Amino acid sequence: MTGRRGRRVLAGVAGAALLLGVGMAPTVHMTEAAFDDTDHARTTITALRLAPPQVTGFSSCIRPPLLGGSFMKIVFQWPNAAAPYSTMTSSNVQWRVGTTAISPTVTGPDAQGRYTADITTGLLSGLLGSLLGADVVLEMRTTYSGWTSPGVTTATYNAPLLAGAPTCTPANGA
Repeated sequence: MTGRRGRRVLAGVAGAALLLGVGMAPTVHMTEAAFDDTDHARTTITALRLAPPQVTGFSSCIRPPLLGGSFMKIVFQWPNAAAPYSTMTSSNVQWRVGTTAISPTVTGPDAQGRYTADITTGLLSGLLGSLLGADVVLEMRTTYSGWTSPGVTTATYNAPLLAGAPTCTPANGA
């Protein structure tokens, strides 16, 4: 019985000490502080869907030279002159033939903001097929700050088998 009684006495002393401690705690004083800041923040979020470059024409579309070299020159520009396109250069174009990335030599822009990409047989290394006939589809996409345009612009080169002039056809994506 002494053990139980001792625990009860200890619990009673602890409870009394707790009540005494709460009673001696300092009181909370009211303040006149208030939040009355009149500053406001405002922002505008603009969504942008990147568009691919637009082909305006071909300055050259010939059969590949026997010893290799240039066979197609694609003239392209950005879809408009507004931001972000106003800050873009030819390095913002991703070029592909199928799954193969290529890097043509690009000159420009000219006074109208157009660039010219020189497509050579060396760039396509085996993808061009024979000198007698060929079908090549080049894809162009816009890249900007880690983003790539969902749309694609294509330039199709078609050289008929044996005879006839080749054709170069653009299909501008949105």
